[in-house]
Amino acid sequence: MKTLWNYVKLLCAVLLLVATPGSAATYYVDSIAGNDSNAGTQSAPWRTIQKSMNTATAGSTVNIKGGVYQERLALNVSGAAGNYIIFQPLGYSGGNCGASTAANGYVQCSGDQVILDYAYLGTVTIDSTPFLNINNKSYVKIQGLIFQNYTCDGSFKQGVRIDGGSRNVQLLNNRFLHNKNIHGSQDGTAALLHIRVWASNAVTLRGNEIGDIETSQSEALTLDSSSCANTVVQSNYIHDTDGIAIDLHGGAHSATIRGNLLEYVGRKRDGSDWYGQGHNAIYVDGGNTSTIERNLVRNSGWGFAVLAEPGQPAAHHIKLRDNVAYFNNQAGIEVGTWYSNTNGSSVHDISVLNNTLYSNTYGFYVRPYTSASVAWKNNILFSNTTNIVNTLNWPVGTMTYNLTVDPKFTNQSANPPDLSIQSISPARDAGDPAFVLVPGETDFLGNPRLVGSRVDIGAYEVQ
Repeated sequence: MKTLWNYVKLLCAVLLLVATPGSAATYYVDSIAGNDSNAGTQSAPWRTIQKSMNTATAGSTVNIKGGVYQERLALNVSGAAGNYIIFQPLGYSGGNCGASTAANGYVQCSGDQVILDYAYLGTVTIDSTPFLNINNKSYVKIQGLIFQNYTCDGSFKQGVRIDGGSRNVQLLNNRFLHNKNIHGSQDGTAALLHIRVWASNAVTLRGNEIGDIETSQSEALTLDSSSCANTVVQSNYIHDTDGIAIDLHGGAHSATIRGNLLEYVGRKRDGSDWYGQGHNAIYVDGGNTSTIERNLVRNSGWGFAVLAEPGQPAAHHIKLRDNVAYFNNQAGIEVGTWYSNTNGSSVHDISVLNNTLYSNTYGFYVRPYTSASVAWKNNILFSNTTNIVNTLNWPVGTMTYNLTVDPKFTNQSANPPDLSIQSISPARDAGDPAFVLVPGETDFLGNPRLVGSRVDIGAYEVQ
């Protein structure tokens, strides 16, 4: 009988563990009072974030006490569907904070300030260890942290790397600041792969600030390879970068790049260009089957560009819609390859719809592409030095229902300008009458995209 009772107790314990796989666990990290030999409780916290990334269980939350942490991190745990592991500052609340176009930048989240500061490394020249490495991990949220002052020189240095079949990983409302490859030129021998998403599925980067970034010859945020799918890049504030801000590269596909604010990309605040040339804010280089919508690019080089560099797969099935670009010293939107004047086969099935391009050097910039599959419709091009540049006289495809006269903006003289249109605008109810609303599409502000029987021209819909 005693043996049977012991068996019953053991069975109940096992069933309890199965029913609640770490779902109620809360762990704590304290860089001053903690010890990694502790249990990770509030009264006996761990000392390092790395310990928590080795130990946290599915469904658990790791609360990190404010302070400066000197550690490069490798995520070694995974959550499960419905049971994310969350790493966040103590007292963190994600409501009404982070980056957004509405906030015109970044709003600090509540809770402790947790800083991963890499100044202690000096200038990294030998190793290529990322400061945050996520390899084949899933169902994890990292939110509200600051990663700053990583300095390096030389080739293939890494910041954040998400790879190895990782999925359902979310980076939310973090700040990545002052991370630099100090090489100082683009001679092909140095690069910081600052945030790079490789072989992965359903990765989300939302509400992050990425600022004062020098990569030498890379990008602030890159989606790379045909194994990179279903990434969401939303509501991030990316600014003061020496080169490209967001790159959809190497066959990366099924991405949504939405609602990001980008400024001073490839362009310094004194008006000069990094390395003496303009750079792209949002760049499709061999990416495909993705939507780029409701982004704002200002005071940069090229706003949006879609092409495929030599050796890259074709750039195709890209929708550029409901975006705004102003005060850029190159083009608002460029489509087509720079690497041939006669062959546009590497760029096809591109839709440029309902964008507003104001006071850039160029509005549209046409380069070689497969013309029959490219459409430019319902766009406002106003007060650009040249609205449409097509020096090759390339067949444009379909270019209709675009407005180049005064659209009657609400307040173009404001700082920042309000480029929504007044009810008296000639853009109102003047778009393509064959416009078909795509489920989920809104105007630039997130309002209904179609009010009435006919869509407005430009990124904003009169409500």
